[in-house]
Amino acid sequence: MTASAHRPHDPSDHPHVHGKNCGHETIQHGDHVDYLHDGHRHAEHEGHYDEHGKVD
Repeated sequence: MTASAHRPHDPSDHPHVHGKNCGHETIQHGDHVDYLHDGHRHAEHEGHYDEHGKVD
């Protein structure tokens, strides 16, 4: 995902805080970890979560 396509995840959709033992599967995505949730991937970014696409 490019900077021009930066798309924050709506926090009202998922108020859960991800972390080491949150129960969601993770995938290494470049220099960060994506969390798999409800058929999509998102990653923490500067105090919010960014959408990183659908799970293949």
